[in-house]
Amino acid sequence: MLAAGTAAEANALPPTTTARAGLAARTDLTARSDLTGRTDLTGLTLPDPPAAGIARGQVFDNAIPDRSVYAGLVSFVWGASSLAQPAGAVPSAYMPAFRDFDKTHTLAWYEANHPDWIVYTANTPDRSAVAWEFNNQTYVPIDFQNPDVRTFYWDSFVQPKIDAGYPIIAFDNIGTFNGYGNAGHYRGSQWVQQYIGGSAGRVDSAWSTAVLDWMSYLSQRLHAAGIGMAANITWNASVQLADMLQAVSLVDVYVDEQGFTAHRPGNYNDAAWDDKYNFTRQIAGQTLHLAINQTTEDTLANATQAQIDWAVANYLLYREQKSMLTICGVGEYHVFVDCQQLHTNIGAPSAAPVLDASGAYTRRYQRGMTLVNKSASATAVVTLPAGTFTDLHGNTVSGQLSLPPNSGSVLAN
Repeated sequence: MLAAGTAAEANALPPTTTARAGLAARTDLTARSDLTGRTDLTGLTLPDPPAAGIARGQVFDNAIPDRSVYAGLVSFVWGASSLAQPAGAVPSAYMPAFRDFDKTHTLAWYEANHPDWIVYTANTPDRSAVAWEFNNQTYVPIDFQNPDVRTFYWDSFVQPKIDAGYPIIAFDNIGTFNGYGNAGHYRGSQWVQQYIGGSAGRVDSAWSTAVLDWMSYLSQRLHAAGIGMAANITWNASVQLADMLQAVSLVDVYVDEQGFTAHRPGNYNDAAWDDKYNFTRQIAGQTLHLAINQTTEDTLANATQAQIDWAVANYLLYREQKSMLTICGVGEYHVFVDCQQLHTNIGAPSAAPVLDASGAYTRRYQRGMTLVNKSASATAVVTLPAGTFTDLHGNTVSGQLSLPPNSGSVLAN
């Protein structure tokens, strides 16, 4: 996964290997009844996050020798390499949404077998402008509008995971904006222009319409088979809100890799924070949602406490029972990481978030409150309710709390 780059994809097990491992694990799981979650009215097996505390997700599990380390902590596993999960951790099978996930299907293989399926960023006589995602030239981008491509993709990648017993299929790097510059494909020697392409075509209704149609196709087929759909749907400045809302409405588990850290020291702030927060609150009560907050360090162990506090405080600000959280270092996937803040439990929300007179947002919980100062420049001084509170680091606070710019705090009482 995910938008952080392609290292995670390179480390993920190939589809055939994963399917074989899943088949072996399925028998074991059936005997132990470990595959538990919430079965909704349509019969789908979906994560069932707890109503209080921090509901967590795990991003890939293939470098975790003993998955019991996250027993009782993790509700959803994105890109599980095995169905053998602790009770309550619902696994999903990973695949990229716009690319062929079989490494043996190289560009040369496509040029020889299905040249009209290859997607390009522009009409170039030598066909050199392949629309590689992240410039990763291992997985060939394919024309998902083509009915033959859809059948091939389903039969090659989706159906084997269903047969292996995965209750959810997870699709990576879905952009409702044209972030890879896709323009079209060739039919023989004829160029077929599908999208504007290039940097000028990031916002393109032809692209977003095609993506939403592809997602709808996958969702309908999966649901008809009793299988859930998860998707990492990328958020950035090129996002059109209506497209994002429609995309999220098509999935059962929405994964947001940007979280509220966006992998940068400044985190989201000011107007950018407003946009992300308002969108997240809008979908929080309706759709299962895993927010991945990567810190600016390579490992969570080396991350600043301030950035971890920021991620936790924002999560508790928008949180509903369907909300899940992952915090890790930059690209620190595949392994299980932990920290004290992720064990915070101040009960369930007892009120909706409110904008404080100081400019900060606050929200009351059964046993405490969360506070977020979105401003990149102004300090917010919040007058606290009566009593003494304790922050995530054991410091006691009463009266007023000063929140530096772009910071968050969680208080227990």
